[in-house]
Amino acid sequence: MKKYMIALIGTAFLLGACGGNDGNGNEEAPANDVNNEAANNTEEAGGEYDLAAGEELYIGNCAGCHGGDLAGGSAPGIQGLSYDEVKSAIENGPGTMPSNIVSGEEAENVAAWVSEQ
Repeated sequence: MKKYMIALIGTAFLLGACGGNDGNGNEEAPANDVNNEAANNTEEAGGEYDLAAGEELYIGNCAGCHGGDLAGGSAPGIQGLSYDEVKSAIENGPGTMPSNIVSGEEAENVAAWVSEQ
């Protein structure tokens, strides 16, 4: 019984660590001046993305499971994935990953940043 409870608590902890967005909408956007903003944007799949914001969102919402180096941890490594593969995973939540951890422009920025690594 003790082993079951420990496993249950450990699983809940791991799943909670993969989230990170408390949904209060009070998250502050990264400050970029005009020159820095141009350097942090990229175009892929017909859009323009803020790679600095994507990296910040990845660190806050994804690195706990996929690793700071994208090599994996409690979730699979995501090195070498395309923009479309990452965006689809964010939207659909494959396996035990929750869907829509980030959405909209934030999901696009994360997908662009990961695909550039």
